[in-house]
Amino acid sequence: MTIRSISTIDVVLASRATWRSDILKQLGIKHRQIEHRYDEPRFASGSLEKFIESIAVEKAKSLELECAGSMIVAADQLISLENTVLYKPGTPERAVEQLQLLNGKEHRLICAVAVLFNGKLKSSVAMAELTMRDLQQQEIKKYVDIDKPWDCAGSYKIESLGASLFEHIKVDDPTTIVGLPSNKLLDILRQFGFSNLL
Repeated sequence: MTIRSISTIDVVLASRATWRSDILKQLGIKHRQIEHRYDEPRFASGSLEKFIESIAVEKAKSLELECAGSMIVAADQLISLENTVLYKPGTPERAVEQLQLLNGKEHRLICAVAVLFNGKLKSSVAMAELTMRDLQQQEIKKYVDIDKPWDCAGSYKIESLGASLFEHIKVDDPTTIVGLPSNKLLDILRQFGFSNLL
C-alpha cells in the first residue's frame, strides 16, 4: 500500500478540547476543530470499552455530512473506579468530590479514538491504570483551584499539575490519559494509507 502524507487532506478534530488539539499538533497533523453534534449518553450496562468506543464513533459520525471529504478524528474517555463510572464533573465542587473518591486508590482510565474518512470508519481503545496518592483535603482543593479540571473525566489534567496526584501509572501511551491515544491514532492513519512523517 502506498503511504501518503496526512498533510494532503483536511483533518477535522471533533472536539473543542485544547489538549486533544495539542496532541495532533505534537504529531505534526494540521487540523481544524469543530465541536461534535452528539448528545453523549450515560453508561448503563455492558462493556465499558465498547461503550466508550461507541461514543467516539458517534462523535465522528455526527460531523459526517458537515465535513464530507474530510478525515474526522474523534475521541472520548471515562474513569472506572470499582463499580463507579466518573464523567466530567462540570463544577469545582464536583471535581473535589471526584478526587476524594479516587484519593489513595487505583482506577482505570479508558480512552477511545475513532476516525471516519470517505465513508469508512476505524476505531480503537486504550487503557491506563493510575494509583492516586493519599492526599490531604487541602491539597485536593488547592489542586482544583490551580488546574481547573472540571472539564476532564476524573477531575485531573495529567499534562500539567495533575501529574503530581499519582504515585503509580501503568500505560503504554501517556497521551491515552490526556484524552487522545496517539499510538492508536497513528496506527489507524496508516491503515487508511497516511503518515504524519511525510
